[in-house]
Amino acid sequence: MSTPLHQRMLAFDHGNAECAALMERVWRDTPWMVDVYSGGYSRDRDREHSILMWCYEQFGEQCSVIHGRSGRWQRGSATIDGWTWFGFSTEAEMKAFVDRWPTPKGVSVPQ
Repeated sequence: MSTPLHQRMLAFDHGNAECAALMERVWRDTPWMVDVYSGGYSRDRDREHSILMWCYEQFGEQCSVIHGRSGRWQRGSATIDGWTWFGFSTEAEMKAFVDRWPTPKGVSVPQ
């Protein structure tokens, strides 16, 4: 199982089969994906740092399949308008994360 975000990422036209296969490989161990307001690059750095430190404390080292590192969570490599993908190995881990890091009041959720 996985989230609708994970399913949309898999179904997206990545332009070629090689890129699509890479995206599947990158996220295969952490299919419980959510789009999280982590703050922009030049603002809200404390929020993103706090999110990352919380994940390390709760779940251990970050997963990086393409670099041979297993783990229970990972952060996407791109932040767009303050939103970043995070993935977890289980639904329970994802729910614990979402409960701890809800979207801040006044921040619009992307469509």
